[in-house]
Amino acid sequence: MAKIRKKIKYEDELIKMLMHYQSDGVSIFFEDQPSTPAEVVTMMMIHDDEVYMPDYIMDKQDKLVQIRFDQVE
Repeated sequence: MAKIRKKIKYEDELIKMLMHYQSDGVSIFFEDQPSTPAEVVTMMMIHDDEVYMPDYIMDKQDKLVQIRFDQVE
């Protein structure tokens, strides 16, 4: 039961973090598809046996413009 609560807390924190970035104008992608924070977390939980790593894409002024979640092989 504690493991489930921990997982739910992680999901909630990740959604909040991604929503914060999105509200600042950062685009979020999951496997090359534009996605909402909830979609990213849902897909990561569905595919919990796979590992996804976020790549943080910056523009020429070092401003964060995209977060891209891609599967790590």
